[in-house]
Amino acid sequence: MKRNMIFKFIAVALSSAVLFTSCAEETFPENGYATNDQIGQSPFAGAGVLTAIPTLMMSNGTTYLGEHIEFGYFGLVGSMDRLTGDMFPVSGSMEGGNPYYDRFQFATYPCRSVSLNNTGAATYWFYKSYYQFLFTTNSAVSIFSAAEPSAELGIALAYRAMLYSDMARLYDPLHAVSDPAAKVHYEIPAEVQGLTVPLVTENSSLEDMENNPRLPREQMWAYILNDLHNAATYIKNDTNYTRTSIAMPDLGVVYGLLARAYLWLGGFTESYGEVAVPATDGVTIAVPTGNDAYKKAAEYARMAINTSGCTMMTEAQWLDKTTGFCVANNAWMWGFKQSTDTILNNLYAWTAHMSIEAIWGYGYGSQPGVSNLFYERIHPNDFRKKNIVTPDRNWAAIEPYTTLTKDEFEGSENAPVAPYAWIKFHTNGGEKFDYSKGNVTDIPLMRVEEMYLIEAEATAHYDAAAGKQLLNSFMATRAKGYVYNGSDVVEETIFQKRVELWGEGVVLYDMKRMNIGWNNANNSNSPVYNRISTNGRAPWWNLTLPEDAEQMNAALKGFNNPNPCITYISND
Repeated sequence: MKRNMIFKFIAVALSSAVLFTSCAEETFPENGYATNDQIGQSPFAGAGVLTAIPTLMMSNGTTYLGEHIEFGYFGLVGSMDRLTGDMFPVSGSMEGGNPYYDRFQFATYPCRSVSLNNTGAATYWFYKSYYQFLFTTNSAVSIFSAAEPSAELGIALAYRAMLYSDMARLYDPLHAVSDPAAKVHYEIPAEVQGLTVPLVTENSSLEDMENNPRLPREQMWAYILNDLHNAATYIKNDTNYTRTSIAMPDLGVVYGLLARAYLWLGGFTESYGEVAVPATDGVTIAVPTGNDAYKKAAEYARMAINTSGCTMMTEAQWLDKTTGFCVANNAWMWGFKQSTDTILNNLYAWTAHMSIEAIWGYGYGSQPGVSNLFYERIHPNDFRKKNIVTPDRNWAAIEPYTTLTKDEFEGSENAPVAPYAWIKFHTNGGEKFDYSKGNVTDIPLMRVEEMYLIEAEATAHYDAAAGKQLLNSFMATRAKGYVYNGSDVVEETIFQKRVELWGEGVVLYDMKRMNIGWNNANNSNSPVYNRISTNGRAPWWNLTLPEDAEQMNAALKGFNNPNPCITYISND
């Protein structure tokens, strides 16, 4: 029997999503709240609610920023690498180029914007989008909890754990310092150290959420780990379940999420031991840190590799100019398959921003790329370097890896394609002009390469020699002649992860965990106002809570992260 508990329907912008058909509008009341019984009667009940999760995450359009990047979860993902300084528009280095075609302005120029303070538009967008997605996952958990545990329940728990994992890492305020010359001084108050976000479950009432504090780090990760271990059990034990879509997490994906979770926990030295799992009745779970957590991360990364059956992308797959990073392949453990229904229009779409070959979109004008410093560090024999435009813009070198013609490369429709532009993400079928076709791409959420790199880095923390061997083994598939003999195998592994997963929204968490700074200040080709070097992790990697969340939730008053904006001054 479904529990008749009241959910807070935070998803104000859901009405613009594909999910909300006229039938759904009759089921979900206009006041923004829904009971479990109403959810159970909706067209999302049963298997449909699982489909609703990725559909919403691909297509919900919000209006917090008033920008074309508000196209769901992958709009947030597109922000992540820009927030690290690893991705920025390189078009401005050519005459007529305009880096402001890149619409992720708050992330590209965090020291020229106030969008990430507690009244900023980006702050609202991040926080409320995540809780919109969590509303749908909680609905699915509620529905499938009413019956015997099943793979469907495991899938819903995996999605919920993934979302809370993101938030736990983004909002946990880790030590960061500001530029002494900046007007804004950054210091984390003692009362917010180690706090994540409020927990909203399938059983949360309106009253609960009006006085719902930020969970301490160890409690949030206890909740996440409990969800993931339960998910693994339910999926493994359901012999009747067959995965029907790459958007549905399987056992390998759950192990991958556990690897990510333990990797993050490895970055802390506090000892948590057994922790009571919030919102459960007497359940406890071990929350390891330091090398104990890193050993778990390596263990689960290997389990993810073996269970998934996935194999690393080959050079041919990486460089294919019509399928590379736009069509799921044997390396993808988890990803979203877009359809014409999930494409909101020509510009509210991942491909329109990420692909330089999307001539209808922003990508062709902004030209997402890397710094010359980043490029020069990549091994000369690394095939991943081949679809980055060379410093001298050698057309013959890039022609095999792009659908652009020479005229388009030279700027017949826009400014010339600049040095260090990375033609990694392609359009559907190589379509350059028809957005209704070209935007319909697959988008990766987890690739098996990440698991190999987690295994290597996590191992290196407690056994540097073994970690180095794992890194060299991985790189043997990427760069002939590469051998790492340096002393900081952890940092080198994370750099190779930055190369491998560039643009996929993964490495911000590693850079934050390991206190690796933004480094574009000296002799960089990055745009003016992006030329920053931070002293370790950047303050803007600790997101703030929106002001209205503080106003509606009494437990948040006085417990927000400090303003990270304008805490550094660009070299220019």
